[in-house]
Amino acid sequence: MFFIGVFGIQNKQEEIKYLNDIPCRNCDKGSVGKLIKTFNFFHFFFIPIFKWNAKYYVICSGCSSLYEIPQEKGKGIERGENIDISYWDLRPVETGHTHSASNICGHCGKAVEADYEYCPYCGTKIRG
Repeated sequence: MFFIGVFGIQNKQEEIKYLNDIPCRNCDKGSVGKLIKTFNFFHFFFIPIFKWNAKYYVICSGCSSLYEIPQEKGKGIERGENIDISYWDLRPVETGHTHSASNICGHCGKAVEADYEYCPYCGTKIRG
């Protein structure tokens, strides 16, 4: 029997939804933000069995600033609850730089440069 690729651990990033009236700390506008979820998961035959290390991020559409939000608020929004994101909920991931969703390491959640193939913080491969 040959079992390569039958099971494994991967990280993933999902776009959840667009949020209105996000109080961006960088551009000071109430703008639209994209909610992104990163997580690790164990799969068997490419079927996810369980997930862990979920983190939620908001990307400001006005200035592309990246913020982490509390996990309980991210889960509530993902479930469809009407949750408000306040100025104090937005924790800057890396100030002074702009990022897109593809620049977040799915393993450690840190923002990395667009051309990196591996995360400089944890060593995980970013692009497959």
